Amino acid sequence: MTVSVALGLVFMLVMFLVREQALSRRFSELESNVKRISHEWLTPESWREVQEDFPGVEVAVYGASGKLRASTTKRSPPLVIGKSKDGDLLTYGLKDGGNVFVGVASWVETEAGLRQLSLVLAVLWLPLTMLTAAVSWYGGGLVLRPVTELVESAKRLSGSTDGDCLTTSDHAEFAELASSLNQLIERVRRSASLQEQFASDAAHELRNPLALLRTRVETNLMRERSAEEHVSSQRLLIRQIDRLTAIVETLLSSARQAEPTSHAVNFGESVRAAVEEWAEFRAWPEATLHIHIEPCDALVSREEVGIILTNLLDNSARHSRDESPLEVNVACNETTVTLSVRDFGAGLSNKEMALAFERFYRSDEARSRQHGGSGIGLAVVKRIVESHAGSVRFVEVETGALVEIVLPLASPSGAIQ
Repeated sequence: MTVSVALGLVFMLVMFLVREQALSRRFSELESNVKRISHEWLTPESWREVQEDFPGVEVAVYGASGKLRASTTKRSPPLVIGKSKDGDLLTYGLKDGGNVFVGVASWVETEAGLRQLSLVLAVLWLPLTMLTAAVSWYGGGLVLRPVTELVESAKRLSGSTDGDCLTTSDHAEFAELASSLNQLIERVRRSASLQEQFASDAAHELRNPLALLRTRVETNLMRERSAEEHVSSQRLLIRQIDRLTAIVETLLSSARQAEPTSHAVNFGESVRAAVEEWAEFRAWPEATLHIHIEPCDALVSREEVGIILTNLLDNSARHSRDESPLEVNVACNETTVTLSVRDFGAGLSNKEMALAFERFYRSDEARSRQHGGSGIGLAVVKRIVESHAGSVRFVEVETGALVEIVLPLASPSGAIQ
């Protein structure tokens, strides 16, 4: 409908412009002829030559008093000066000296031609309308095809749990839009995955400690107890609460997606402070902690260093023999800083070392649960280290287990070397 109306308006405009142009051209021709006649006319006897030289133009000459002096037609044209149109007659009057020359031309043939043109345009209107509509429909389909593809992709994504993305055959503007939307979808998926992971981790890891706490409290309420028994029971509850606190902190660290720090920190001092804080909280004998630290800087926050050391030392402590030492070393070269934590326990097999950084993996299920291992501590360490372009691995040693972390060395200004 819009194309039809628009095409009709275009045809009407074309007819108006053609008519005005034809009228202007006919008046110009009539004016030129009247001027030539006024210059060539000498006496009424010269009208025969005028009729021969200017066929199709009727001319009359009026004197200064308005009296008709001569005419090429029996009907007297109206006395006018300038242009005039009356029905099918075009009139032009020119005053030259004491005479007024009036020329008259017929508009009938031109009007007939314009009517034929109108008829032709009317006949062409319907096919042109349909052709224009078809071209518009096809062209619009080509333009909107990428949008249709994006809509279909979005419908598929709404019912899909896989890592699908929006697709389009367009490689220009819509490709950039699809890329931006895919990045947004990926961020939403990652956020949803982290939420699901955190909920799963929390349900998995908090179930047993909460059950133990409930059992301990119910046992305390079953009978009267002495003051010493109450103190002992409260200490057990505190240890269980400490375990719950550690699990919650580890879960939050695992779920958190903080941006890596952009400024250099004194890595050696951060490691030493984290080890001392861990030893004080765990009441670990100072004599069994061997620390060797070289001063260096790295792009990792003090809080992240604390999480790394807490998980590594907890893991080493759980697998150490009584009174066996723990070693913490920090070394650096021109481009990297290396942190290693070693215990002298039973060690790990090659298979255990390969799986140790997977979530919820425990090399000894019963012993790990008894000593509070959550199975996600080393996975948290790996995530933090890799977010800073570092690496973490177990290194084979003759006795015990050695975890080695390598991070890029940073200059004091914060740039990675």
